Amino acid sequence: MKKIRRHARAFTLTAALLGAFLAPNIASAQSQLAVAEARTFLGTWVLALTSDMGSFNMNLEVTDMGGKVAASIGAPEMGPMQDVTDITKDGEILVLSFAGNAQGQSFEAVVTLEPAGEELTVWFDINQGTFGMGGTGTKSAN
Repeated sequence: MKKIRRHARAFTLTAALLGAFLAPNIASAQSQLAVAEARTFLGTWVLALTSDMGSFNMNLEVTDMGGKVAASIGAPEMGPMQDVTDITKDGEILVLSFAGNAQGQSFEAVVTLEPAGEELTVWFDINQGTFGMGGTGTKSAN
């Protein structure tokens, strides 16, 4: 019974953090990254993430918005896709940064995407390592 309660609490925490992460974020900076620097990442991706609390899939769309990189991220169970406009590149890694507020607690999130053949190696970090999920991004056929 204790194990079930612990997993239920962990799942609730994960859902709350991800829900808050995906909530609209008004304070994001506009992306200044040129599309020419990030062509590898353009398209629709399915991010299969795993943490100590289990697995979770998210959708990621990386597009050309007037010559600059734009992105949106989300999951059907979390509501509409969240626009991401703080997008940079660190070497070959695309970095998506977010700030938000969950139940009165501010947090920062960073998603890093590194090319790995036809896939992406993904790391989703909240509050500089307080919570993280790693996984693989696969380009969608859509």
